[in-house]
Amino acid sequence: MNRITRKQADEMARRLNGMLGLPIETYAIDETSGRYVSQIGCIHIVAQSGTHNVCQIANDAGGCTGLVYGVTLREANDWLKAAMVGIQLDRLTR
Repeated sequence: MNRITRKQADEMARRLNGMLGLPIETYAIDETSGRYVSQIGCIHIVAQSGTHNVCQIANDAGGCTGLVYGVTLREANDWLKAAMVGIQLDRLTR
């Protein structure tokens, strides 16, 4: 089993966002104010206390809804892969 890096897991989250038509980046610079603003709907990985959480931005203040809590990076990556496969299967049956 190969080691999963944070870069690989983040790429998996980007691919999932792309499949769902969600924003790819968690935060973007607002052209008018020059400030960073959260991109509602973006799924991303948050590292916390030695574990990882898969979250989705829920509001313009940057609040998140947790999708998966307290997993290893490999488990987060596997969860994202499983979500992508589920989307592909759903699209095949339509």
